[in-house]
Amino acid sequence: MSTTTSTGRRWSWSPLTVRLMLAQTAVLAVGLIIVVVTAVLIGPNMFYHELVQAGHADAATGLVHLQDAFRSVSLTALVIGGLPALYIAGLLTFYLYRTIGRSLASFSTAAGEVAAGNYEVRVTSAKLGPEFDSLASSFNEMAARLDAVDTTRRQMLADLAHEMRTPLASLKGHLEGIEDGVVELDGHTTGILNAQITRLERLARDIRQLTAAEEGMTRMQLTPQDPQHLADQAVAAIEPDAAGKGVSITSLSTGMDVTPIPLDPERMGQVLSNLLENALRHTPPGGTITLHTDHAPEAVTYTVTDSGEGISSESLPHVFERFYRANTGREAHRGGSGLGLAISKTLIEAQGGTLEATSAGPGRGASFRIHLPRHRPNG
Repeated sequence: MSTTTSTGRRWSWSPLTVRLMLAQTAVLAVGLIIVVVTAVLIGPNMFYHELVQAGHADAATGLVHLQDAFRSVSLTALVIGGLPALYIAGLLTFYLYRTIGRSLASFSTAAGEVAAGNYEVRVTSAKLGPEFDSLASSFNEMAARLDAVDTTRRQMLADLAHEMRTPLASLKGHLEGIEDGVVELDGHTTGILNAQITRLERLARDIRQLTAAEEGMTRMQLTPQDPQHLADQAVAAIEPDAAGKGVSITSLSTGMDVTPIPLDPERMGQVLSNLLENALRHTPPGGTITLHTDHAPEAVTYTVTDSGEGISSESLPHVFERFYRANTGREAHRGGSGLGLAISKTLIEAQGGTLEATSAGPGRGASFRIHLPRHRPNG
């Protein structure tokens, strides 16, 4: 069964609306029948017995002949008042359940769109109360998250295909050269092939880590940790590489006495290593790198500062984007996957902190600041 609205749209009766309408009408009808039975049949008899018990038997006997007239008048009054009331209640019930049916139909249609891969669909509130508003809000939030995940996936695949092109082209070129006898399979060629394979392996590992972190699949094991100990470990791990490049690296600590803070030691060590390795790649021989840990009552702050190439104002807003390189011409030989900073930012945010970058400009170094509140919802 269907009807046509004033706007020309065809609206169909849903099975749920029909069932709810029939149930509500049955409730109203039963209620009206009970009122009629009570007023017409039970009421006069109860009044008669009350008069008898109160000692007014003569008056009660005189009222017997009026019961039929009372019943007739009461029945007529109930019919006159009850049928319009039933009709109005039916109209209100129809309007309510029609609204509910439309809202549920919109949710069903939107869910079908999401199942088909259209994550841009949204539903509007039916103004039926906070429960429906909360349902609409939750559905829209779910669709938005799915849209973001799908966008990330597609962009990730495009970026991955672009990044794999260079090492694969290098491998293909050298292998073809070896087959044609143009390139000798010596130590130099083997080193190039191994370097490209290592680059692909690191790219695959980093892309897996970033995908897991961005989609909230990375499990954080937050336990009380000494933040200064983590900083010292990260500096000690990179000191040999820094010494080999002729770069001075130091760890400083300021503020209050060191107290534990809820952190994931493995993920935090990974972030600090990423930031220090990034600083080392961009710092020339003779430069300096400092990891400064500030212990405040409300937060712990790590700041990695280098005296290297610096970051231009145009590039600064993009440094945490996947595969972004401020100078692609000079970055290709450095072995980075272009994902370290993106992974670091995501891991820090997963622990309730923030990561931001600052630089005075090219040639004036850069700083990466991690801010970790001591009191966090997930801490």
